[in-house]
Amino acid sequence: MKILGTIVLGEDKKSMFLVKKDQPMEFPSIIEEDESKTPLGVVLNYYLNELGVNPDYLRLEELSMVKAGEVKQNLFVFSINSHIKEVKAACLHNERLEFADVSTLKELFKTIEMDTTPFFN
Repeated sequence: MKILGTIVLGEDKKSMFLVKKDQPMEFPSIIEEDESKTPLGVVLNYYLNELGVNPDYLRLEELSMVKAGEVKQNLFVFSINSHIKEVKAACLHNERLEFADVSTLKELFKTIEMDTTPFFN
């Protein structure tokens, strides 16, 4: 399974999302071969094991379905509820990730279809 996960950071009266630095920008994706794991567990394990972010510092804000072309995926959107500096530093320690202002993500949102309900064929 392939799952998308991002962290929204509210600073200086603007919202920033954790994205891959690559162009075009994408939300971080996690690939998990073990289908017995839950998507939420996979995302939280990624944050803990790959980025060093304690899941207790995160709050699930939204779960959406994302469709890019024919590919459908879950998108978990978290906010930071404590230890903002530590979480931000851990995320940015990964050189492939950055926090991007929502205004710069217009192209990303044009390439995907998002919904909070499942997509049916």
